[in-house]
Amino acid sequence: MRHIVLEINFFYRKLDLMSASRLWLWIIFVILVMVGCKQTPNNQINIESYYFPIHNLDGGMMFVYKYKNATMPEFYWHLQTQKQQDSLYLNIVELREDFSVQQKLTEQILPSGSKVVNYQIMDMDSTGQVDTATLDIESGVSYPFYVEDNGGVYIFQAKWFFPKNPEFKYTLVRNRRYGGPTTFRFKGKEIPAIKMNVKELIVTESDGWQELEFNKTEIYAKGLGLVFSKSILNDSLSLEYQLEDTLAGSLLLSPEYSN
Repeated sequence: MRHIVLEINFFYRKLDLMSASRLWLWIIFVILVMVGCKQTPNNQINIESYYFPIHNLDGGMMFVYKYKNATMPEFYWHLQTQKQQDSLYLNIVELREDFSVQQKLTEQILPSGSKVVNYQIMDMDSTGQVDTATLDIESGVSYPFYVEDNGGVYIFQAKWFFPKNPEFKYTLVRNRRYGGPTTFRFKGKEIPAIKMNVKELIVTESDGWQELEFNKTEIYAKGLGLVFSKSILNDSLSLEYQLEDTLAGSLLLSPEYSN
């Protein structure tokens, strides 16, 4: 009889231990869910996965863009990430059709999004001489990782001049606003995407002010980044281009393209 009582007591102790284990598993699960919810602050929408594949660009990748207007040449963006201490940086080189450099910029990847920390524009004259302007960045927000469904403006603002023509001073103000979900067809496959509604203002200062203001629609596809852009300059003129292809490989081995 004593043996049976001991077995019953052991059985109930085992049930208690199993119940305690399940309780701890449940507590851990709840904690993980709560932590996961906190990753999207203030009930904002996480759109990080629609930006360029920043965690897969250490080997470099070329993005080929083509204009809807067939007379305009295609151009390229070369993207490559690099780690410096505890930070991740994205280097972007924009290339003309002849692979001459048009722009170079570096973005720091932060928990809240990407921030431009260095930006250069290369102007080429009729003789092939290059004049390089380094932008003075006043607000460096490039792409937010968390957005509001109906509101929230994300501002990039910078000033610059070209050393060969210092009398001409330029200011760019770019306001991005989340435009909601959409899709994009790339290489025959429909991909989840998001829209960004953009307003751009370019001010030229030289013995007076000249302003060019226009609206732009951008589409970012999941795992690809920027895949479509349409700028409406006026009632009769617009510029529209989209991503045609991606090619793996690094340009940054060459000093010409390095940042």
